[in-house]
Amino acid sequence: MRLTNRDVSLTRDIALSFVLSRGQIVSLGYFSSVSRANTRLKSLVDAGILARLATPYFGQGLYTAGSKAAEIVGERIAPLVLARRSSPRFVVHALTVTNIRLALLARSPGVWRFEQQVSHSFDYDRRYEVRPDGAFLTETLPVFVEADLGHVAPSKFAEKLRSYDAFNRSGEILRLFGSPSFRLLTITTGSRRSRHLRSLLPPSASFEYLCLTHEELGIPHVGAWS
Repeated sequence: MRLTNRDVSLTRDIALSFVLSRGQIVSLGYFSSVSRANTRLKSLVDAGILARLATPYFGQGLYTAGSKAAEIVGERIAPLVLARRSSPRFVVHALTVTNIRLALLARSPGVWRFEQQVSHSFDYDRRYEVRPDGAFLTETLPVFVEADLGHVAPSKFAEKLRSYDAFNRSGEILRLFGSPSFRLLTITTGSRRSRHLRSLLPPSASFEYLCLTHEELGIPHVGAWS
């Protein structure tokens, strides 16, 4: 099978996203129609480059990296192919992150960076780690994205916010992104959860924080996967 540059880019995108739906693949601009997507995706699945994730709980095809994807995605991304996961909660979260990505790209120009490209550990007054689900880089401030499905305990989410605050105060944001600060955007399940997450922000937080629901951002809830 002869691979095109589009095939390689798509396979890398799927490996970094962990899973993409056919609709998301089309919306990201890889194909101009569903029929063209179906034809090429089937060929990539037959070649072992992609794998189709079968589930009765989602209305269209879901695609992950196949057994031969590691041969074409590059040595930095290849380990993700071997470590791919497909638990229901993980898949729902991954699809939600891509829906957020699509919504942000539709609203303003910018560049998306995946979790693996922006996660960072650093020392300030102690050891911290920031692991956003992605980042949207604009001409102004970087926007770090957290996709919350309501499963994270409040104490754990509060620790995330403290880590982001330390990331800003330590100067790591300037060193890594060339920006004096950033915005944190959390997308969550409903207004009650949104209010709760906003209340966890430290009073003296040094970064901009916005917490929206799926409806406020204009993205759908991922289907009734169980």
